[in-house]
Amino acid sequence: MSLTVSDGVIFGVYIYKKFKRNIFLNGAFSTDSVVLNENVGGSTAVMTLKPTMDGYQGQWCEKKCLPVTLLKHDTFKDGQLDNVKISDSEHGDYELKITFEGNFENILLLDSIDTPTVDFIDINGDGFYDVIVRTDHRPNNGSQSVYISTDQGFVEQKELSGVNGTLTYKPLTKNIVFESKDDCCEKYNKVVYSFNKGKLIKINDMYFDYTSEKGYSENGNEVSKAIFESY
Repeated sequence: MSLTVSDGVIFGVYIYKKFKRNIFLNGAFSTDSVVLNENVGGSTAVMTLKPTMDGYQGQWCEKKCLPVTLLKHDTFKDGQLDNVKISDSEHGDYELKITFEGNFENILLLDSIDTPTVDFIDINGDGFYDVIVRTDHRPNNGSQSVYISTDQGFVEQKELSGVNGTLTYKPLTKNIVFESKDDCCEKYNKVVYSFNKGKLIKINDMYFDYTSEKGYSENGNEVSKAIFESY
């Protein structure tokens, strides 16, 4: 299946192997769901999907509903992943060892508050998995180190690693969102980045106070609740 997003509309195509024909799709997306419509021979079906770490999951419905799982075709530049291990290093910190077929990479993890966990997500859109090492597991004020897959191995993206807040990747919009909350009140913060042709771009830095129902971006512009929650 191939899907393309343009100007708020999503469209694509997949092949029904049994009948050897293309099935064309069109629909709309939000931050947490995709709804695709297909029309074949006067029959209309609807596919409703939600993004997951590995792709999308949901159901296809016509006269009855069937489960659907779509997996991304991302891979590792070093080949097939064999093993991932986090252990104590000889320096008193943690060490991440990623093993591939005939190759491995070691990443020293400094200043980790919690036992690190690892996510593999392609955040720069080059088709290869990057590494997100979560070092503080607080839901609203987490932290992580971000390593981008390159021809020289995994290289830390210092700017993303230095942002406060829990990182969430939004595959539909391709936004990297850091979310945090002030301890004193119902004030939530979001810092939003995205990659464009391999270049990291800062999209927005904003907050919304749910007590006062007011929000602002870093340049002083007002941010509505709807806009804040759309990221």
